[in-house]
Amino acid sequence: MTAEFRVTVEDLKTGERQCMEFSPGDYLLVPFAPCYVAGVQAYPTSGTHVVTVKGHRPVAQARVIDGPSGGADPPPD
Repeated sequence: MTAEFRVTVEDLKTGERQCMEFSPGDYLLVPFAPCYVAGVQAYPTSGTHVVTVKGHRPVAQARVIDGPSGGADPPPD
């Protein structure tokens, strides 16, 4: 299968970038310290993953800065 979308992550302090391509059925989870993935339970038969994230203490809302509208996209319905 070919990739259908690409995600680029940039460290705003160092300028370091990483780009990954994803295919249908993939998912992406990007935790930022102090938030971290503490565990993953996989159930291959059903295709279900239970991901435990700890340390979630956001100091600001995530925001879209480059979307189709050139700015913040409205939240999905």
